[in-house]
Amino acid sequence: MNDPVADVVRWWAREAPELPARTIEFTKRVARMHALTDRVTVAVLVGFGLSRAEYDVLGTLVTTGDERLKPSELSSRLLLTTGGLSNVLRSLERRGYVALTPDPADGRGRRVSLTAEGTTAARRVVGEVVAAQHELLSGVDAARIGSVTEDLRAVLRLLDTR
Repeated sequence: MNDPVADVVRWWAREAPELPARTIEFTKRVARMHALTDRVTVAVLVGFGLSRAEYDVLGTLVTTGDERLKPSELSSRLLLTTGGLSNVLRSLERRGYVALTPDPADGRGRRVSLTAEGTTAARRVVGEVVAAQHELLSGVDAARIGSVTEDLRAVLRLLDTR
């Protein structure tokens, strides 16, 4: 079976043996996994006319329930710049998916929440994205997915503190 990551790792090990091969392999495999899952995600999003960033905002807001987030909180959760998030929020607001309301604790600030239409759209698109991702992973043993997920959780716990 073709393993493009292994080919890259072998090349770096041969050409730059001073570089940590395990780090290269880990980051390349995570990047490849993201690319593969993102490909099926974006294919679904095209049908909804949503960008990846819009989807991420909708998906995050739907999990907060009735809680209204500050844009800075949303930006932090999504690892988006506040400028980029502003454009996404304007787009989602124009579509009627989010509402921006004054922050009662900060006269200059705002809070973001889903509208009823946004909640419906978010649940629908998330359902279809998850179904597509599940189909992509359907040939992988559930126990293996569970094990890798636990390992990634442990690595991310360490990285998130940096």
